[in-house]
Amino acid sequence: MGSNFLILSVAILMSFHLVYTGDTEGKKDCYINLEGAGRHFIVYKPAMAEAKKVPVVFMFHGTSGNGEKFYRISGWKEKADREGFIAVFPSALRYCVDDKGKVVNTTKWNDGKLVHVACHGQTLRDDVLFFREMVNYLRSNYDIDESMIYASGFSNGANFVSRLTMEASDILAATAMSAGYLQDTSFVAKQLIPSFLTVGNMEEKLQSNGKPLEVNIHSIETPGLNALVLRMLYKLQLSDDYTYERKPYMALYRFDNNTGTGKNIFRFAVIDSLPHRYPNGTNHPLVMADIFWDYFSQFKK
Repeated sequence: MGSNFLILSVAILMSFHLVYTGDTEGKKDCYINLEGAGRHFIVYKPAMAEAKKVPVVFMFHGTSGNGEKFYRISGWKEKADREGFIAVFPSALRYCVDDKGKVVNTTKWNDGKLVHVACHGQTLRDDVLFFREMVNYLRSNYDIDESMIYASGFSNGANFVSRLTMEASDILAATAMSAGYLQDTSFVAKQLIPSFLTVGNMEEKLQSNGKPLEVNIHSIETPGLNALVLRMLYKLQLSDDYTYERKPYMALYRFDNNTGTGKNIFRFAVIDSLPHRYPNGTNHPLVMADIFWDYFSQFKK
């Protein structure tokens, strides 16, 4: 009787575990050990992505987030369902950091600024290496189109994607960042690839006297913002002349003229009525995954 009760109990627990995980068909939680640390990332392959050589989009979350959160809220899972690509949602490691004088323990990507805010004595892991190992995992386990690998990021994740635009441009066909910037100008681009940067006009760091940034052709002239755009243009070897278009909820600037030998381009947009968040159609009328996929799908390695 005791043996049968134990078997029944285990069966009940196993059934509960299956319900609790909430795993969706096509979703796989992946774990690798790298530099002595366990790393987690979610790979989502929708049912319609059965064709050979499937494109891949990485979505890097912001500070305090994780892959599971952005799997749920970013809109990239739903976009993958519609377009038939693989979406990957990695999780950053947790670090002790000094956040404006307050010590907190939170997830952070090693974006180039982490070394300046991390508490003393910690080992900072190489997230560019982590990205490369995730790509290796995909190569071994999925039939991916290596000419169509892209990366998107939000906030600290966008900072990190800016770094990948430099240091993983041998792999990536294009990148897109929302509310995050290149943190270390010493990073050198392996190749010159297309990139897209967006910011919300209600970002606190961009406001003047508590007023949102105006969304028009002059938005880019905001001193601090202009410096961040110029930083990226310089690293991508693009001139600062642009064409402008006012679109719904967006002031869009196109930079198409190279100063070097590259054939890459850069897009910059100020999003109207947007504070510090990743637009997903619920928290804002725009869906960033739609905008960025339209951009990504133009480019192959």
